Amino acid sequence: MGLITIGGCEMQTPPADDPLSDVDWPVYLGDAGRQHYSPLTQITRDNVGELEEAWRYNSGEHRNATMYTSPLIVDGVLYGLSPSLNAFALNAATGEELWRATHEINPGAQRGLMWWERGTDKRVFFTSGKNLYALNAADGTLVQSFGNNGVLDLTPDADRGYIGVTVPGIVFEDRLVMGFSTTEGEDAHKGSIRAFSAIDGSLEWQFDTIPKAGDVGSETWADGSLDRAGGANVWSGMALDEERGIVFAPTGSATPDFYGARRLGDNLFANSIVAIDARTGEYRWHFQVIRHDVWDRDNPAPPTLVEVERDGQTIDAVALTTKSGQLFVFDRETGESLYEIHEIEALPSTLPGEVPAATQPLSAVVFSRQSFEVTQRTPEATAFVEEQIKDWDLRHLAPPKVGTVAISPWFDGGAEWGGSAFDPANNRLILNANDVTAGLEVGEIPAGFSSYSVYAQHCGACHGLEAEGTDTGPSLVEIYSRKSYPEIVEIIDEGAGRMPGFAHLTKVERGAIYGYLRNPVPEESETAEELLYVLTGGYVYLKDHENLPGNTPPWGTLNSIDLATGEIAWQVPFGDYPTHPGLGYGAVNYGGPVVTATGLIFIAATPDMKMRAFDTRDATILWETDLPAAGFSTPAVYSVDGRQFVVISAGGGRKGPPSGSEYIAYALPAPGQE
Repeated sequence: MGLITIGGCEMQTPPADDPLSDVDWPVYLGDAGRQHYSPLTQITRDNVGELEEAWRYNSGEHRNATMYTSPLIVDGVLYGLSPSLNAFALNAATGEELWRATHEINPGAQRGLMWWERGTDKRVFFTSGKNLYALNAADGTLVQSFGNNGVLDLTPDADRGYIGVTVPGIVFEDRLVMGFSTTEGEDAHKGSIRAFSAIDGSLEWQFDTIPKAGDVGSETWADGSLDRAGGANVWSGMALDEERGIVFAPTGSATPDFYGARRLGDNLFANSIVAIDARTGEYRWHFQVIRHDVWDRDNPAPPTLVEVERDGQTIDAVALTTKSGQLFVFDRETGESLYEIHEIEALPSTLPGEVPAATQPLSAVVFSRQSFEVTQRTPEATAFVEEQIKDWDLRHLAPPKVGTVAISPWFDGGAEWGGSAFDPANNRLILNANDVTAGLEVGEIPAGFSSYSVYAQHCGACHGLEAEGTDTGPSLVEIYSRKSYPEIVEIIDEGAGRMPGFAHLTKVERGAIYGYLRNPVPEESETAEELLYVLTGGYVYLKDHENLPGNTPPWGTLNSIDLATGEIAWQVPFGDYPTHPGLGYGAVNYGGPVVTATGLIFIAATPDMKMRAFDTRDATILWETDLPAAGFSTPAVYSVDGRQFVVISAGGGRKGPPSGSEYIAYALPAPGQE
């Protein structure tokens, strides 16, 4: 077994003289640089059409949930998570279960796991909600010497609201570098990046992404706003340059979203990429892609370490893809941008006290449309959408108002959490993207208003005042980990089972219920002391009369970007909606690609419940297969005993398709079975 270094990341290569070698996938997304790349060469453009199902494992307990996990493969063993976050280990060649851990864990979204070893001590780490779990890799039992008998509570501040971690952290030496998710309102935790000992869970360092007074970045906040600020957290994952010991962290927006009168200023380090020392947490450099964000444009995906070939020189760089459909690429050492960045003037706000940033940066490289065009799919679709948008503000980067503004791309990208892949052979970035429009609708919350009072009045009798459940209604605690936002909206509006619909409530009242369900603690649901503005229209995109996107296609794309020039080498519609098979306009998609050394792109991600292999040269589809549920996750590529496998978790449960709980591995026919 050999090692090669691509962009500061060590990767295994199968030795030419050992056809029975194993090549692992031991890190989330393939390597610490989040390159989504496999050096394996057994599956090629010429034979990929012969791929067949090698094994299938039902991880169970899907409960109409989602499953986003990209598994790890180490020494011929696959480690994964069920929809209920029960960890398991399989023989990676056969799918045979080796062990299954059923610790008391609250189910929720989780995209992957972490592997750490020192000598014979081998551990698998993963998170559920606020807790970090350490398991013995051999049998799945909790590592009693870590945290509190194998569990570490990651809550940074008991006086704030929800915290959860839905993506693996960085494993560097004996450290676990972690971010977290929080709410998007007044109760959000202050963002921070923390390194914990992989041995015992003790805190080793902390970098505050909302700076303390006097720290770097504090000058970008208005007086008094730092005390009550929240957010700017790293929820989508990080990348690591192992050689340099630098972590690249993409941050989210400051809170509350959509109305920033109480947090005036540019709000560093929100909406930024921040480079920090992986050993000490010391600040290195940053770039802010959105200043004073009022559109919820948090950075959605881990950065990707790349090598940019220019004028005969190789530049080690880091690529950041954004929800706004822009690509930024920076020198890893200095933070210097490799592409031109323009400044565009901001539009004034009509909300009291709101002061937008004077200008916003716009990269010269854009992979999603920045403006809205009404669908022309059918006359009926056009008329239906035109009626919906007749009072909208359609200007690019129009700030929120009482009413609706168009946001293109919508809240879920542009880029999304699946991330991008680096194709070193062609110096290209491979990226799937969303390209639909949403309406950003804001409403007033008057002084004296309380989310708890609205919830208690309409929901408390059946579900309990703390959402704990009663004999009449089920518990709603952590409902957001079990159902998507649109599903919750639909149930509240239309009802379900014995529950009546509440469509008669105002949007502000329904928004208060949604907010309370994120953090069902009455004493923390304070009465508004002043007039506030909150999202009332929900995180849904504009649709026509047939429930298809209301803007012109394509609606989802797969892209190849030449990193040397920033030009899009090719862009193709990606996926279909199950209700309109063969339409060919693309679809909103979740989950990332993997590139192989033989010029293949493996990706699922689409709601049509397919997995495909594309040619890196021109996006020709060379192979596709049907999945039992959509694969809203990123594949893993590995080999055992010289046989190359591609595995995907098919969890579905989002955007309409059914839920699932199966892991499916594909390979070429075994010798003697051709």
